[in-house]
Amino acid sequence: MRLWGTLLFGTALAGAGLARYVRDRSQTTGQSYLTVLRQLPSEARRGYGEVRRRAQLAVGDGLQAARDRDTRVDRALTSAAPHDTAPAS
Repeated sequence: MRLWGTLLFGTALAGAGLARYVRDRSQTTGQSYLTVLRQLPSEARRGYGEVRRRAQLAVGDGLQAARDRDTRVDRALTSAAPHDTAPAS
């Protein structure tokens, strides 16, 4: 019974969020609730595209920062390595 209660609560919460979004968007734009609901899928796709683009940029920036850090660490390790100046016998 706990699973059904959790699912019901989650559904009610999502429904309340959707209702608030539709109401706020309708008041902001002056469009009807039905028009706002019809535009929701295209807005979700646009939002997904924007989130995906930002995530790709963030991953790229993170990879570049990691490469830069690795380069600095390699230089520091190379400069801190003991230099063997004695000839090998």
